[in-house]
Amino acid sequence: MITIKKQEIVKLEDVLHLYQAVGWTNYTNQPQMLEKSLFHSLAIYLARDGEEIVGLVRLVGDGFSSVFVQDLIVLPTYQRQGIGSDLMKEALGDYKNAYQVQLATEQTEKTLGFYRSLGFETLSTYDCTGMIWMDRKKLQ
Repeated sequence: MITIKKQEIVKLEDVLHLYQAVGWTNYTNQPQMLEKSLFHSLAIYLARDGEEIVGLVRLVGDGFSSVFVQDLIVLPTYQRQGIGSDLMKEALGDYKNAYQVQLATEQTEKTLGFYRSLGFETLSTYDCTGMIWMDRKKLQ
């Protein structure tokens, strides 16, 4: 039976296998960054099958005006069983009064369909766009 629980402290060694399983090398190649990210997260919810951690959702932000869904991971062998939806519903339920909840994700029909099923819409629906800052040299 899968259980979902908010965790106050999440250790790198307990969840690194999730990031490895889905090939998120930005984290796995920089485990110190992931460790700091886990510590500074707004909230982390873990999905467990018995004692085994099979999924997580990690939120960042202030919890009132802005919540950002940073990571949602379910082990590939556990995907398509509703675990990702359950993780999101648990997390979003705790922050349902936040002004805005956002995320960035791959632009595939599968992924967009999943998030739409949870009530997310693309920013263009509100005549907005998302941006990311990558050219850090512009400040020099």
